[in-house]
Amino acid sequence: MATDRIYKATSIGRPLDPVYPTNRAVLLIVPFAGVVAAAVAGLRGAGLADVAIAGLVGIAVAVGSWALARELAPDDDAAAFVAMALAYATYLAVGSPSILLLFTCLLVVRVVNRTSGLAARISDSLVVLVLTLATMYATRSPLLGAVGALAFAFDAELREPLRRQWVFAALCLAGAGVYAAWFGTGIDDLATPTGVTAWLVAAISLLYAVSYFRTRRVAAVGDVSGEALATSRVRAGMFIALLVAAQALTSGPNGTVDSSAVWAMMAGVGIAGLRMKPRHRAGRS
Repeated sequence: MATDRIYKATSIGRPLDPVYPTNRAVLLIVPFAGVVAAAVAGLRGAGLADVAIAGLVGIAVAVGSWALARELAPDDDAAAFVAMALAYATYLAVGSPSILLLFTCLLVVRVVNRTSGLAARISDSLVVLVLTLATMYATRSPLLGAVGALAFAFDAELREPLRRQWVFAALCLAGAGVYAAWFGTGIDDLATPTGVTAWLVAAISLLYAVSYFRTRRVAAVGDVSGEALATSRVRAGMFIALLVAAQALTSGPNGTVDSSAVWAMMAGVGIAGLRMKPRHRAGRS
């Protein structure tokens, strides 16, 4: 199968196999998301090029938020669709988030939680390193480099550790240091959200924390390995996603918009997780 061949080239790619009903649903929703986003942009008076871009961003937000939520709540299929709906609605209401940040978060989390059941290859780690540093530069936030370094460190130390990831952690941290020394920290006087935004961030963080602490055991298995995912890795991935979203807030209003899709996605995971009964710790940790 084509999906099987992908794992000969990468360990962190997870193709949308239409064999699964949830994947088929996503494939049906995505074109609709693009059309609606383009139509909304057109109604707001955007030019033809901007309408086309809006449609593509709508598709990216829908796919990226769904895929990231699947990483953070691997036992809850519904959570991914709630997260997709909230992230997409936020995009239509707030404006275009950083697609680079959304997909960087997705791949960094996959390195940590290993939902494919495979450890990252050297080529995977290189791609994630370059993507993290590129997104750090695009969003002007060297703190993202520090978060990326922590993700590599988690992969180097958690269950079935991949020690060479310490090299990539060091490179990621070095890249952040060089950027900060050359361009500054990118922190607008430790800017933090205020007003309604601050309350939303606090509420989402609380909901997400509840979901995090309720994740005591993971029943989902790796795509390739067929073995139960390590709970410690899934929870570490959840923590990394929170840090990716939180570090962006220090860059002021631009950072808030950049990370809006990730925050909305986490809200979906938190809301959907309230209906799930916590699993007792068992199996792999």
